[in-house]
Amino acid sequence: MLDLVPTLVTGDDAQQIINVTRDFGDRYAEITAYQIPTSDRYPEGVKYSMQYGNAAGETIIRYDNFPDHPDAAHHHKHRADGTVVDVDFDGLQPLFERFKSEVIDHGHDW
Repeated sequence: MLDLVPTLVTGDDAQQIINVTRDFGDRYAEITAYQIPTSDRYPEGVKYSMQYGNAAGETIIRYDNFPDHPDAAHHHKHRADGTVVDVDFDGLQPLFERFKSEVIDHGHDW
């Protein structure tokens, strides 16, 4: 279960609701999410990124909802091979559980 801890983010009219970093030595996981005003760009009122990468800064898995990514749905997943696939978004908690499961599948106990 994610702990949603509100922290004000200055100058962005946003409230940080998730800020989690896990260091696995040669790899890391970083999850950030902000509650923001609803808009055409962010209709759910949330902006997030869930990154799993290595020490060299390479992405292994990243979920985000950056709305301007070409040829991708609003909610999408980046893979290590550079492909981007659309994902269903049923809320932050289910997406976090999916992300966490994939990190565990890569051999890191969460």
